[in-house]
Amino acid sequence: MHNNLLKIFCFFIFFGSSFSALSQDKIKFGYHNQSGKVKNIKTKAIEENIEEEKTLSIISETLDDYNQRELDGIDSINDIIDSNIFVSEIKDTILVSVLLPLYVERNDTLVKFLRENMKDTNQIYSKSELALDFLEGIMFAIDSLSELQIPIKLQVFDTENNLDTVRKISNFEFVKKSNIVFGPIYSKNFNFFRNKFRADRNKIIINPLSDNQKYLQNSKNVYFLQPSLKQKRDSLCLFIKKFEKSKDIYFVSLESEEKTLDYNQIKFRLDSVFTEFPLNKFENLSVINKQSFTFLNPDSNLVFVLSEDEVFIKKIVTFIRAIDTNVSIYSSEIITKIKGIDIEDLMRLDIHVPVSNYFDNYSQKNKYLQNKFESIFYHKMNENSRLSFYSILHFCSHQKQYHFTQLFKGGGFINTDVQICTYKDYRLLPIE
Repeated sequence: MHNNLLKIFCFFIFFGSSFSALSQDKIKFGYHNQSGKVKNIKTKAIEENIEEEKTLSIISETLDDYNQRELDGIDSINDIIDSNIFVSEIKDTILVSVLLPLYVERNDTLVKFLRENMKDTNQIYSKSELALDFLEGIMFAIDSLSELQIPIKLQVFDTENNLDTVRKISNFEFVKKSNIVFGPIYSKNFNFFRNKFRADRNKIIINPLSDNQKYLQNSKNVYFLQPSLKQKRDSLCLFIKKFEKSKDIYFVSLESEEKTLDYNQIKFRLDSVFTEFPLNKFENLSVINKQSFTFLNPDSNLVFVLSEDEVFIKKIVTFIRAIDTNVSIYSSEIITKIKGIDIEDLMRLDIHVPVSNYFDNYSQKNKYLQNKFESIFYHKMNENSRLSFYSILHFCSHQKQYHFTQLFKGGGFINTDVQICTYKDYRLLPIE
């Protein structure tokens, strides 16, 4: 089934075909089957009809008010939350607010335009996709937790990536009382929201994208799901100090990116292991060729790629691969996602990358998880859906999914889940 069509299915689930959530007395929630027919899940009427909230797109769902369960959920949720560890002590209802840029009105306009022009309406506004990924993961998690009889009330707000909208949302009583807030996800909106609620010790504010440490300062209730770039680099350095000190190390970068600070920080971390740290800056992409790497010795080399430029990295891989020498390349995770780079080349070059929130697609537990997700949403769970899924499990149960650390006294917390991975048998795997 077409991917855009599937996304629209998920969109209709939560907003209804009119995309106007509070224009109706009741909101019906449903999941579409493969034929496109809606399977409704009965919910009770939303009795609170707050006048000011009519101006916003808000969905309210109370899981413990379901009259029936048409979703299978995760039958063996204990594969993800260990029942021996989980203690059913959560008796008070957990209030969860989700603030995402869903762009409901723009999707409404798009559908009307497509319909009027006799075009395929199985499309959504492209900027909605990220929010939908997160929302799917959250709904999947809450459905799973409900089977453990954890009482949760969820409200989803369309921020429209608009600061004025976020200000209005922040004044809603449900948001003020919420124990967990997922989002807002963009910097300006998130900064406003965390400033307003930074003193609320009964609230956890989750940001799935940012690694900007300034948003953690004096914000003890803020949690980042993404490890910082420094944490990833530090993990690489620790690995190099432990396992690669017998090699000659070289650094490569693209001059226009200005990576001197990164270079100096890594050099400082490794100066107890290496005596020389040659940095090779390339003026532009056109000067890179096979002869550019004659500095490598024939025996044992470690090449640290400082660049994030995909074309530059691709050229580095191509020309070093053509040299008959023993080399290990250390880079950011981006090298594993660049189109046109063959996995065989990455294996040949002994690529080492820091991977945050590693997910093994081949484990039985994760295969089961993927299959259950796909049975509901008709597409595979992606990285963003996994982030939101595990974050809700983490904060709504006693089985923790992430490892957080506090970077500043009185400040927020950041996920430290980083593993050094390499390719083996065409699979990116953590190094034990």
